[in-house]
Amino acid sequence: MKQKFPKHLSYNYKLNIDNVPTKANDRLSLRVIVPALLVGLLMMLLGVFELNNALYTGAETIYKSARVIHQPLVGHLVADYAFILIGLGIIAGAVIAHIRYKKIYFNGRIFDVDFKGVFGEVEMFSENLRNYRGVRMRIEFCQFGILTKNKYIIELEHIDPDKTIPLYISTNSIGIFDIWHYYAKRLEKPTIMDTDEGLKVVDSWDLNKSLKNYLVTSGKASDYALVPPMPKVFKYIQRSDKTVLVSKKSFWDAISSIAAMWLCVYALALFLVFYNYARIVPTVSSVWLLNGGLTLATLLLIVCVLWLFRKEKIVIKEKRIILIYKFLLLSRKNGEVDIDALKDIEVLHSPVTNRYYLALISQYGVASFGAKMPLDNLRWVKKFLIHEVLK
Repeated sequence: MKQKFPKHLSYNYKLNIDNVPTKANDRLSLRVIVPALLVGLLMMLLGVFELNNALYTGAETIYKSARVIHQPLVGHLVADYAFILIGLGIIAGAVIAHIRYKKIYFNGRIFDVDFKGVFGEVEMFSENLRNYRGVRMRIEFCQFGILTKNKYIIELEHIDPDKTIPLYISTNSIGIFDIWHYYAKRLEKPTIMDTDEGLKVVDSWDLNKSLKNYLVTSGKASDYALVPPMPKVFKYIQRSDKTVLVSKKSFWDAISSIAAMWLCVYALALFLVFYNYARIVPTVSSVWLLNGGLTLATLLLIVCVLWLFRKEKIVIKEKRIILIYKFLLLSRKNGEVDIDALKDIEVLHSPVTNRYYLALISQYGVASFGAKMPLDNLRWVKKFLIHEVLK
């Protein structure tokens, strides 16, 4: 059964619980609504403007004097009405977003919430803090205008999703895990996280501990005393000052396959330009400009191919874990985590790619590994890293 999550309205929200009583509005910001109204109004006016033949009167004269007349694929009336309807739709959506809100009041013990939907009266409820199960951090994949973003949500979870209280919402991931732990400790509630193995709950008094300290004091260190046999896709190297784990192959997903297809088309087009170079040179005004463009296009193709076939490597030193991308003979650091600051290592779900990845969570942020790897491989890497941390 799919879990039901509440729908929060804002993209930028914070409930300040340092000073109570406090209040906050879960409502879409005017910074989003006003531009949407302007864009919708401009599209509607453009459609009305064109509907009155303002842009076609002169064009019709040109068409009639032309020897060959080509009919457009879509008639201008269809396009005009489409502009008007899309503009009205954007305006209506912005107005509806402004009408809806949640007003949240907290006196340190009781939450009072007023909810206003598009229709009907304002709905209200009150709930005691002790009736909430914990503080959850989750990520939603959302459409933000023409952009797609991750929406990071920290919420106080209730068994009834309609009574779940948003605590912090942002599209910025910097420090999000530290903020999540802050709310849990301040409200004296456990943290709740959805992992590949189900729900993980950590009590608030354990949040100040490092991963190593937490596993030892909770008696869970013995679960990682032995590591299962290493999958064939990895290579293990032990040196005096570091341990290295390297993936032997590049992992692909559906997006990689689509990218590879477009790169093939791009490479074919570039090949045809080089093949017909002698014919193209007389037609251009500047040979230097042509050569510069071809050089840049070739470099772009090389970079894209290297990125597509990249491999991942983990370097474990005495105090640090370093995540690295390998591009044939080249390497680039993808993340670095101080082992003493490491809070957790978990396999989490990404709403962007609808795949799992390994998250190395510290008090400063999160470093990710294996975004394209199969789930079984990620689980093995998790056990391997925790085993190395506990040494």
